[in-house]
Amino acid sequence: FDPMLVIATSDLVPLPHQIQAVYGELLPRTPLRFLLADDPGAGKTIMCGLYVKELLLRGDLARCLIVAPGSLVDQWSDELYDKFGLRFENLTRSMIDGNIQGNVFDQHPLLIARMDQLSRSEELMEKLERSDWDLIVVDEAHRMSAHYYGNELKLTKRYQLGQLLGRVTRHLLLMTATPHSGTQEGVQLF
Repeated sequence: FDPMLVIATSDLVPLPHQIQAVYGELLPRTPLRFLLADDPGAGKTIMCGLYVKELLLRGDLARCLIVAPGSLVDQWSDELYDKFGLRFENLTRSMIDGNIQGNVFDQHPLLIARMDQLSRSEELMEKLERSDWDLIVVDEAHRMSAHYYGNELKLTKRYQLGQLLGRVTRHLLLMTATPHSGTQEGVQLF
C-alpha cells in the first residue's frame, strides 16, 4: 500500500505544503469538516484534486460534488481531468431538464455545479436536499457568508446553500483565499 499513490499516478509534482495539507491534515480527519484558507495561487485546486483522488483510490469516495462560482466551473473540470484523470460532469440546464422523473444529483456521481445556479433555484435546492454525497467541495466559499445589518442577521441564499451542503455530505471541504471581509462578526458567521 502506497500512502501517497495519487502523487505517482497524477500528472503533477505537488509542493511540500500541498502534500502536508492533504496527507497531514485532510486525510486523517474523518468525517472532514475543513476550511482550506490559503493565498491565491497556493494550489488549493491541486490540494483538492489530491484529496479527491486519494479518497477514490482508497474506496472511500463514490460521490463528489464540487460547487464553484460560474466563472471557475470549466477550469475545475479541466484541471481535474488534465492533472488527475478525473472526469467530472458540469451540471447543465439540459442535464436538469433531462431528469424529469428523477433527481439529477442521483444520476451523476462526479459533478461540478455553479454556486448561484444552485442557490437561486428552489427546485435544485429541494433535489439537493434529497441527495447524499461522500464529499462536497466549495470553492470561493467566503461567498456563502451571512451578514449583519444593524442588529439583524441577514441569511443569504448562498449561506442557506452552505447549510444544506453540510447536511447532505459526509466530508465537507470549504476553500477560499478570503475567509472574511475584515469584520469579526463576518468570520464568525462564515
